[in-house]
Amino acid sequence: MGEDRIISSLGITTEENVAAIEAGRLGVCPTSDPGLHPGEFMAGRIEDHRLERIRRDYRTEDLLFEVVGDVVLRSGIDTRSRQSGLIVASTKGNIDALRHIPRPDPRCFLHEMAGRVARKAGFTNEPVVISNACISGIAALIVARRLILEGRYTDVVVAGVDVLSEFVVSGFHSFKSVSERICRPYDSSRNGLSLGEAAAAILLTSDPAKAKPCPIYLAGGAMTEDANHLSAPSRTGKELARAMTQAMEEAGVTPRDIDLVNAHGTATAYNDEMESRALHVAGLDLKPLNSLKPYVGHTLGASGVVESILTAEELRRGIRFATPGFEECGVPYPVCVSPHHERADLRTALKSGSGFGGCNAAIVLSREHRGSAPGEKAASGVTASYTLEGHGDFKERIRAEYKALGRPNMRFFKMDDLEKAGYVAAEKLLGEHPVVEHYGAFRVGMVLANRSASLDTDIRHQEILDLHPDEGTSPAVFVYTLPNIVAGEISIRHGIKGEGIFFVEETPQSDFSREYAERLISTGRLDAVLWGWCELLNENYHVTLNLLERI
Repeated sequence: MGEDRIISSLGITTEENVAAIEAGRLGVCPTSDPGLHPGEFMAGRIEDHRLERIRRDYRTEDLLFEVVGDVVLRSGIDTRSRQSGLIVASTKGNIDALRHIPRPDPRCFLHEMAGRVARKAGFTNEPVVISNACISGIAALIVARRLILEGRYTDVVVAGVDVLSEFVVSGFHSFKSVSERICRPYDSSRNGLSLGEAAAAILLTSDPAKAKPCPIYLAGGAMTEDANHLSAPSRTGKELARAMTQAMEEAGVTPRDIDLVNAHGTATAYNDEMESRALHVAGLDLKPLNSLKPYVGHTLGASGVVESILTAEELRRGIRFATPGFEECGVPYPVCVSPHHERADLRTALKSGSGFGGCNAAIVLSREHRGSAPGEKAASGVTASYTLEGHGDFKERIRAEYKALGRPNMRFFKMDDLEKAGYVAAEKLLGEHPVVEHYGAFRVGMVLANRSASLDTDIRHQEILDLHPDEGTSPAVFVYTLPNIVAGEISIRHGIKGEGIFFVEETPQSDFSREYAERLISTGRLDAVLWGWCELLNENYHVTLNLLERI
């Protein structure tokens, strides 16, 4: 791991963030901004006045370029080389550009935002964009590692960004999941999360000369799906535990080797409870554990990048950061959390995360050169395909397609249009090809992509805000303002628990997501992958799903 940069409520460089944490300073504090929420709430906000190039109308994009451009400059990588890449992780991007307009502003498209940043930074290759709820940043690091090990790139800048907006703040308040005080992960008195905003970037490289002093290696990583619920985590924690175990196996370590677990730790009742169960199943419940959310808040798609950089600094400096506010364990399986910093010889850490849609991810960071890529094991081929495409007639068409399935499911009528499209297409394929029964739940995964992410539902959510700003928004709408929710719906219906990831690409002709799906099989990670394009915006729709299977 090479140069990095964090901009958060604690500071505008990685060094400032680390110094603030070591000094026990918290970036989360009372926030009163009518543009975000009618009342006061706790949040971690970036001090824009310290950054010269941040424009109000392009704030998210400018923050993203600030960290990407700085890492490129300080690392000296050749962005014009075909061996250099950029991966961007974000849940909502420039979502504030939706306010008070009838159609999505071009700035709202994640891939276009990432493309502008990539071009300004000099990258020749198209950026890879991942929007996979709150595991987006960890997923981006896992994808970057794989691309380097496969020889596609030698240098990858991984960046995450999400900012506080009326759109996001109102959504989380609608779930009644925002704490009135600074969040207290794993504590018996915890009562919700603290929101935050951040931009962060880090260089992953195969060149030791580009690594920072005291190199930290990304030794392994894995992702899973819960197949349980769209907004509540697994009841057993087995799926997150599976991601942790697979990440450790890929890194060539066991629980005994882990010196620190930096977990998601949102301080919501069910997330922390599930994590304690997952840690127990994975054999990590007795390992020192911390959450960094009280320092910077939950920074959504950026959190995986921010917290991985900070975890790497813990390894370098030999310090386990405290979890502020922790007093009494309040989760089913006791966890080793401390409200004080602890000095120790730290060599290997596990970083985990989970998110809406039931997605999970884990990576292993180590001071030692560990881990390797799985070898080539199998070829794959498309065994079934289904396409649903049209303009302006979606609602009538999808009702007819659903009725023709002859498999009633009351959940269907609660879904938004994008999920209905993906759901019907998956039913057409998997109803006749029960791959989970054949291969097993963890051996089947999903790789989906589109251009507009969840903008069709984002527009509905913003319209509610514009028309009724004092009444709040609907959690039934907000939960669908993430594109990976379609994968969550499919995983629940068909019991898919293998890797699930959502890319945002310019066109369905892009080769990246297809090649990525094929590599999941060829490297032996999965035996079957539901791969395809799932696009819907203003009743213009194009869904093509393919079932890839090991040959």
